[in-house]
Amino acid sequence: MTTGLSCRDVERLVIEGEDRELSPDLRGLVEDHLGGCGRCRGFAADRNVIRREIADVRWPAPPEGLVRRTRRRLVESRPDIRSAAVPAWIIVALAVATVITGIWLGVSLADVTPDMTLAELPVAGLAAVIVIIQNALTLLLAPIVLRAVRSRRSASESA
Repeated sequence: MTTGLSCRDVERLVIEGEDRELSPDLRGLVEDHLGGCGRCRGFAADRNVIRREIADVRWPAPPEGLVRRTRRRLVESRPDIRSAAVPAWIIVALAVATVITGIWLGVSLADVTPDMTLAELPVAGLAAVIVIIQNALTLLLAPIVLRAVRSRRSASESA
């Protein structure tokens, strides 16, 4: 081995270089290593042969009927796009809570100066805690509510 790269590093870089262009520094290190290491030179040559052979393979086209049936089944098995949407009342409730919280924070933090400490901000501190609780409840409850709405919707559609 003639460089600071190990054979394992060179193998990884040879494979990586098949999908993207290596930087000039890395390419130089790899070429230096390949010049002095027969094992890695053989590995790189084998990779080139494999890629050339795979590129020459003529893959058979699937029968048209199979393609048509597969596409039809994919469309039929796709869930209804509307069932994935968030119910409007959840969006409205979250928007109202966000606006109210924003107004409260704006009013609470209107008198804040850069030299104030948290102990001097009782209302702002309370507002921050409420924002944190609101976000936690949203993250916690939204998936539960969505799952319940979707299960009711799918039960009513199957009935």
